[in-house]
Amino acid sequence: MQREAAIRQLCLEPLAVLDIPVREAIDIAAAAGFGAMSLWVNSPTPAFVAPCLVEREAALAVARRLRDAGMRVCNLEVFRVGPDTDVSRYEGAIALGAELGAATATVIAKDGSDGTAETLSRFAHLAAAYDIRVNVEFLSYRGPRTLEEALDLVTRTGDAGVGILIDILHLVRSGGSIEAVGALDPAVIGHVQLCDGPLGVPETWLEHESASDRMLPGTGQFPLGAFVEALPSVALGLEIPRMSATFRGLAPAARVSSLLGATLSCFHQNYLNYPV
Repeated sequence: MQREAAIRQLCLEPLAVLDIPVREAIDIAAAAGFGAMSLWVNSPTPAFVAPCLVEREAALAVARRLRDAGMRVCNLEVFRVGPDTDVSRYEGAIALGAELGAATATVIAKDGSDGTAETLSRFAHLAAAYDIRVNVEFLSYRGPRTLEEALDLVTRTGDAGVGILIDILHLVRSGGSIEAVGALDPAVIGHVQLCDGPLGVPETWLEHESASDRMLPGTGQFPLGAFVEALPSVALGLEIPRMSATFRGLAPAARVSSLLGATLSCFHQNYLNYPV
């Protein structure tokens, strides 16, 4: 990916702002300098409800806030599929996301079975009816755990047009390589997420790190520059939830601006001759 173009495609991912009402999060993201964000439209479990979740009754107000703030929607979070998933229950959330202008949606697969591949294909066709492409995210601690396993699952969906979401955290934690990313058909990479971290952590820490304790770009050891260089032109989501007392003590606007500021500084200092 041309690096200057990569910078212009940065978007705020919802894990960093789940505790902020969505309309407030939109205003904060725009004020910080983001031009895009992803939206949380479907909870991973019925019991999990967050202020940033977009509810159907708020759709018009959210659409108006996005328009007024000059923000576009990159991606929708998050849809779980397995062999027994009734994908029709996701249609309302997909329709809502389409109304708000999203182009892609994240899928977390239960496993790599043929049954899951068949369900994933059905969900992809449902979403395609709303002009939304689904992308499978591999997680280093559950389900398809590697880039190769995710690619195999996607391949078995046939012509459903399913892509892959590559989160650099899970790429590194699963032992994946930049070379493997660069060797992919560019069309299969539908969304990307960035953060930083140490090169190694205990296996028992993987899920907590993923959901709650990531590092700002430039403060860890991930090969972010080489990773971005290996990518096609695609939206780069800043997926940086941080549960430290210092970070949580910041006002929401300061938290969000720190994510973008650190990322721009990291790219400028290490990878780009890019003005910030």
